[in-house]
Amino acid sequence: MSNKITSFLLSTATMLAVPMVLAPQMVMAQERTISVPAMDMGEALRQIASQSGTKIEMDPDAVRGLTSLPVSGARTAEEAIDRATKDTTLLTMPGDNGSLVIVNGIIVLARRDEAETSILVRSTSTSSRLGLSLREQARNNQVISSRLMAEQQSQTLADALRNAGGVVVNSATVQGGVNYSVRGFVSNGSVNGMPTSGSSTFPVGATQPTANIERLEVLKGPDAILLGGNNMGGTVNIVTKKPSANARIYGLAETDKWGLRKGTVDANGALTDDKTITARIIGTAGKADRNFGGYRGDEEYLIAPSLRYKNLGTDAILSATLSKQASGVIPYAVFSPTTKQPFAVDYSKPLIGGKDQGIEIKTKQINAEVNQDVTDWLSVVARGQHQEINFRLSQYSPFAVLAGDGTLLVSGSGVKQRGTNDLVDSFARVNFTTGAFEHKFVGGFTYTKMNVDADEPLTGGMAPYNFLTKTPALRPLTTQYKPSFTVDSEQRGYYGQYLVSAWDLHLLAGVRRNMTDVVSNIFGRSITRSKGKATTPNFGAVYDITPDISAFGTLAYGFQPTFITDRNRERLPDIKTRNAEVGVKLDLFDDKVLVNASWFRIRESNKLITDPAAPRFQIAAPGQLGEGYDLNITGEPIPGLSVVATFVHTDYSFLTKTSLGNVVTAQPKNSYSLYSSYRHDVTDEIKAGLGAGIYGRSGSAVDQRAINRVPSAVQVDVNAFLTYGDIDINLGVRNLFNKQNYASTISTSYVPLGEPRSWRLSIGYRFL
Repeated sequence: MSNKITSFLLSTATMLAVPMVLAPQMVMAQERTISVPAMDMGEALRQIASQSGTKIEMDPDAVRGLTSLPVSGARTAEEAIDRATKDTTLLTMPGDNGSLVIVNGIIVLARRDEAETSILVRSTSTSSRLGLSLREQARNNQVISSRLMAEQQSQTLADALRNAGGVVVNSATVQGGVNYSVRGFVSNGSVNGMPTSGSSTFPVGATQPTANIERLEVLKGPDAILLGGNNMGGTVNIVTKKPSANARIYGLAETDKWGLRKGTVDANGALTDDKTITARIIGTAGKADRNFGGYRGDEEYLIAPSLRYKNLGTDAILSATLSKQASGVIPYAVFSPTTKQPFAVDYSKPLIGGKDQGIEIKTKQINAEVNQDVTDWLSVVARGQHQEINFRLSQYSPFAVLAGDGTLLVSGSGVKQRGTNDLVDSFARVNFTTGAFEHKFVGGFTYTKMNVDADEPLTGGMAPYNFLTKTPALRPLTTQYKPSFTVDSEQRGYYGQYLVSAWDLHLLAGVRRNMTDVVSNIFGRSITRSKGKATTPNFGAVYDITPDISAFGTLAYGFQPTFITDRNRERLPDIKTRNAEVGVKLDLFDDKVLVNASWFRIRESNKLITDPAAPRFQIAAPGQLGEGYDLNITGEPIPGLSVVATFVHTDYSFLTKTSLGNVVTAQPKNSYSLYSSYRHDVTDEIKAGLGAGIYGRSGSAVDQRAINRVPSAVQVDVNAFLTYGDIDINLGVRNLFNKQNYASTISTSYVPLGEPRSWRLSIGYRFL
């Protein structure tokens, strides 16, 4: 077995190392400079394109009558254009497939976001109220761009988050859907910098179709300043796509091994001659025959229109998302209590019950955001969100393994939930200078109102069932429901941040005051009202050692208000976390590669667990501690070559030992990923390329005594790309070596399976 593993790892490493081995030779081949004398601007840009091999598109009216400045010894097309167009109103915008677009910048146009055209993303979107870039922030963070997601053919949030260091996707939930943890703590996440209804009892992130995702901003460490409570170890901020001034219509057709038939259209362009008003609409419809466990296939429908007004001082966006998503049960295995291994059965067929089990989510979401520059030192931002989610679950759920003969404790699970979320967030940002000191101050207010109504089955309950012999007969899945509970909550938050910079040192301090009011109504049992307050500070520092190297440190706090009482009717304590982190950030290859490396220590005050003496109640138990190091590398060191790599090691422990066991469950110590791709211009019309990625993690404990463990997992994917004119073709093979993987879990009766070897094919066409 060890020889097979060694051979597997060597072959994988060799395949992935090929682009990296060739990179120095490619760099040498690219070590040529660009020199152009002063001349007509249009001709100068054409010569820059010829010498650099970069496609440059220009607006003839924008360059007419202009004379370029001389360029000497420029290393890249971008650098040459910057020199040639200096002191003009021309702007350089990213185009399709690595091209550059030159436009008139007298009116600042809405541009395609860099996340749609580049693997490396340097700016943040809605996750920094101070407007800081990734390099400037005093934290380890990472952005997964929509271009990377398209290259890897990511169809779900779980697919994309394989690239995120320190993020563990949890699909081991018998309640349907998935959620994720950051540095060992469950994250509720956000959409466009605002918390969503997923923060209650809905599957986190399940309400955002990938076709409308511009980027995923993975923010390490607690985020009470940004979002208030409940993001204890970090946040995944989902940013939706925005309109831009460049006219573009793109169609995409997708299929895969499981019978997927999916089409997407993305149309974008300006509505006015001055291009200050732009619009975009994204539509998706798709359905698969089945998933790899034999359950119903994924189904998705989306319509996402958006409107934008942008000029020199104003950027206003109004967008909507209307979607319906349905998916089958996530295929799972059951561990035998005797062998501690999965039962030897065919897991490509439904384990319990028939094919048509799963979840359905309908979402209506409206977002509005206005950024207004009032003066050169004052800007104001106001944004709001309205969200409605309807969630329905219908499946057979195994809750425990009763015996080694295949007997499980099974329920016919069903639930219907409706949730609404209304949020307003507004703040002012002030910039000024006193002597050698530059100051930035942010002050703002957030108001959130959330409601959740849940219905439970009229009939149900748990009963023994042997999934090997299929006896006794299963109770039918429920179709009738009764009110179960409602939760109404309001949250008000006041916050301030201050950044002062002098010479090469930048110091940050922030504080947020949160006030929460929650009313819970459990029908037939009780109505409770709870109020809570919390003040959470954070601090950070960045020192620029050189223009390409900076060191940072941060101390950030998180909290989760608790409104649960123990069996003595006493309220349990709130949960708090503290994240201390130090690290470095490096720019390599002329700012084309960004490296983040840090050491962190995140501490939780306490956690809530089931009371062994009274299972209907909970008690406060010792919190957990996570300490480790985090490395991520993203960039395009030379034209055509992309690299995304992460490695995170974390040692988990509890603050004090308990009689229940002392091993933190469902959290692997090591997780890693490496993706690299290379594209080559075969002719002016044909580009071809190859990408490969390896994604893995170490094993994790199922229970706190580590009696049962999920083994380590590793998966290799490959993609082949071909662009011919306006046609893009992407053929991918997932899990190339057909390795059997299991996801982290806290239950031996529900151990999610990884997808076996399969293929995906996508064909895109640029109509405009």
